[in-house]
Amino acid sequence: MLVYVYLSGEHRTLPAAEARAIAEAENIPFNVLAHLDQVLIAESTPAYFKFLDLRAAFIKTAGLVLGVTESSLGIDGIKSILRDVNLEEYSVSNVSFRRIKHYGSEIKFDEVADLVKRYISSLCSTSKKASSGSTLDIILSNGVVVVGVRRYTRSLDKFRDRNPQKRPVYKPGTLTPEFSRIFVNLSRASVTNNDLFLDPFCGVGGFLLEACVIGLRACGCDINPSYVEGAIRNLEFYGCPPNVVVADACELPFSRADAIGTDPPYGRLTKVLGYKTLHDLMLKFLEKACSILRKGRYLVFAQKHGVVRESDIENLGFKIVEYHKNWVHGSLTRDIFVVKKI
Repeated sequence: MLVYVYLSGEHRTLPAAEARAIAEAENIPFNVLAHLDQVLIAESTPAYFKFLDLRAAFIKTAGLVLGVTESSLGIDGIKSILRDVNLEEYSVSNVSFRRIKHYGSEIKFDEVADLVKRYISSLCSTSKKASSGSTLDIILSNGVVVVGVRRYTRSLDKFRDRNPQKRPVYKPGTLTPEFSRIFVNLSRASVTNNDLFLDPFCGVGGFLLEACVIGLRACGCDINPSYVEGAIRNLEFYGCPPNVVVADACELPFSRADAIGTDPPYGRLTKVLGYKTLHDLMLKFLEKACSILRKGRYLVFAQKHGVVRESDIENLGFKIVEYHKNWVHGSLTRDIFVVKKI
């Protein structure tokens, strides 16, 4: 089955990485055939949409590919695709037209809308014209037009209730629920396999909340007792097991983890307690994380740019799978590493 994934533009590389990671975590085929600007076309299965709905944060829409044509063909290219499909079979009643940046400027929205309305009117019975019907996505990117039937739509309402300011305990610098979910997803923790997700620098529990919401077992620790108390309150408030203890991330009280996702201190708002430098802290943490993480499983962590070197990671028993650069503000850029225990 050919699917399209319309990616958020909130980050240059993280949305595509999330699309792949969700499939890998749940052992779903996902063979990318084309990576366009904010659009992936891949071979997958219907189960992929189910797990996007459960897990995704940076993916806007996804669905079944009906056809792909060159945007230089204009409206005629879209007509050729629609002639070969039966929109009634997919209960299409709506159309969404998306132009990524400046691509496909020769194709006008009004022309597309009129064309699709005519096809819906001629092919679909009155009983299937309800607003609850399927949406036909027409997406322009990188000189091509992707036409498909939507099977997944992101709902930001799922995240709003867990915004840091709405939780019982708030800590400055806490990541948004969407960004926290990215770390959980990139860790490849599997809901299907009932994996245990660990956050060793859990703060007031943002990552653990997201892991819990999608159905993972989750535990964490923090060296700051007040943060642990805050994490427990936040987790209990949202009905999640408060599996959090006071502990040093370099002396973890856990014996095994299936996946680790964490956002260590940067030495700015949070001090590095008991360690001379951030580099020293990170080396000790990575060594300990490697000792409890199962072989072949993943650790995702962020750190201020340049603190952790690739050689540090590789010398401690990990292989770097992905690297993402995250600009936060003028004086802070984060390195986000996805590493695999070898």
